[in-house]
Amino acid sequence: MEYCIRVAQVKDHEFLLLLMKDHAHFEGHELVLSKQHQQLGSLESLPLTIFVVESNNKLMGYMSVIKQFSTWDMDWYLYLDCLYLNEETRGQGIGMELMQKIKLFSQENNINTIQWQTPKDNLSAIKFYQKLGAINKEKYRFFWSV
Repeated sequence: MEYCIRVAQVKDHEFLLLLMKDHAHFEGHELVLSKQHQQLGSLESLPLTIFVVESNNKLMGYMSVIKQFSTWDMDWYLYLDCLYLNEETRGQGIGMELMQKIKLFSQENNINTIQWQTPKDNLSAIKFYQKLGAINKEKYRFFWSV
């Protein structure tokens, strides 16, 4: 399969929403669209970078990253918010290419650490991340609606 990995553009808005919906379903959730989802229509105003996997003018996956500062480490890090590939693209090495893309992106921005999380029952993702040499820390992530 021929594909390219590139930074998302405004024209990708609708396809990105479909991928995000698929991603939520993959993890057993429903994507809740608020009026803020319209901000994807002006990607340059968001504090994140989204990379997409495109093949034959169709988006097959995406990865979103956010630059954050850790007061624990007193340094910047990249937070890999989402990495999702649709079913037909999994197992073809594209995930590894996306991780190499974020590695290069972090180096270009003088950031030495990348952090992310994955559901504890996503065993294929855990195995993939361990294959990279990444280590995990046991923590719970809390959500507080205010």
